[in-house]
Amino acid sequence: MKLTLAGVVCLIFVTASIHGASDADVTIIKAKKVVIEEDTITIVAAAKTTITLIRGAHDPAFTGDTWHGMPVTRVQVICNNGTFIIKRPLPVSSLPEAWQMSLKAAKNLQEGKEVGRIGYYAPDIVIKGNMIDSITGYGFLYPKRQ
Repeated sequence: MKLTLAGVVCLIFVTASIHGASDADVTIIKAKKVVIEEDTITIVAAAKTTITLIRGAHDPAFTGDTWHGMPVTRVQVICNNGTFIIKRPLPVSSLPEAWQMSLKAAKNLQEGKEVGRIGYYAPDIVIKGNMIDSITGYGFLYPKRQ
């Protein structure tokens, strides 16, 4: 029962993430270095990032793009040489299948294969010179969709 519940939670989490539920989505253009550890994946790469920024309070009358009823702006920022650190979401026991999926995708990226995107949830983002310098936070590296 526990395994089935974890699988359902993982499926819901991954499905929600595919539909833009993350706060920052990173598409790797060219990976220069990939370091895989038990609870973190570090990628140095050129990338394109879409960041979701809340721009106002809850407004049921607003008809544009929203997140939990609050108006948002989505911006795209590029980087030529950024560091992307993906931390395994806590608690460690939650969503083990999703983290294994991330580790497998990271190994594919190390081998020079194309992967999907990084979905970050409440990350710390450093922007220097109008480009992403680094992003650190909890998230997942998704495989490329078939």
